[in-house]
Amino acid sequence: MTIADANDANGEIKSATGNYNGRKFSGNGHYHFKNGTGPTTDIVINAFNDGVGYVTLALTAADMQFHELKSFGGYVDFDAKAVGLGGSFVK
Repeated sequence: MTIADANDANGEIKSATGNYNGRKFSGNGHYHFKNGTGPTTDIVINAFNDGVGYVTLALTAADMQFHELKSFGGYVDFDAKAVGLGGSFVK
């Protein structure tokens, strides 16, 4: 996922794009810094592809350099397939 447009004042992710399993998804979400300043950051992204389905991820990072993002979420499609997604993204 690539966050293209975000607002630090209210934590809104206005635009994000990404690929899962060879398919492009567009989405939005929200993020929040612990106590409003960090360093811990929590992020939620909801992404959709009209012909395919949804990907939703909840992510957390212990620092604001995002050396490691721990994630958990899922993918559902219009063929009634559901896949759990989880793990770490390391910078």
